Amino acid sequence: MGNVLSVGTWILIIVGIVLFGGIFLFGRKKTGNKDSEVSESVAVLKIKACERLVLYLERIRFSVLVKRVFMPGMSGSDLQFSLIQNIQDEFEHNLAQRLYVSEEVWMLVVMTKDEALKSINEAFAANPGADAATMAQTIAAMPNTMIDKVVIAIKKDFYTI
Repeated sequence: MGNVLSVGTWILIIVGIVLFGGIFLFGRKKTGNKDSEVSESVAVLKIKACERLVLYLERIRFSVLVKRVFMPGMSGSDLQFSLIQNIQDEFEHNLAQRLYVSEEVWMLVVMTKDEALKSINEAFAANPGADAATMAQTIAAMPNTMIDKVVIAIKKDFYTI
């Protein structure tokens, strides 16, 4: 009878298995909750990134940008510098948002920024003698053709969260 386990030993083995299983399942449940919390946190960050990028795009819309930047008495070169600087500063302020949106959306945001800078420079180059007030009106009336397309792309990215 040396190889036969006593009833007490079997009870201890069963209790050990139940305790181990309980601890294992409890640990998995806790890990699952942490994963869920991380997923929720990332989703919140993605939502905020989408919001911030849409806000950035709306802030660089020419009609909005000119209203914010133009001040009576500015020179044309001051207006050009201020418009470009504002677009660039706003972009740099939102660089971290690229972590939370698709690469496609981020590249569209970059292209929109570049197009806006190019359009401003071209408008000033085409009107070298124009005063700041005239240039402000000219630029405010120009379309930002990519903004609406990029906002749609951001919305699509947003709905995949």
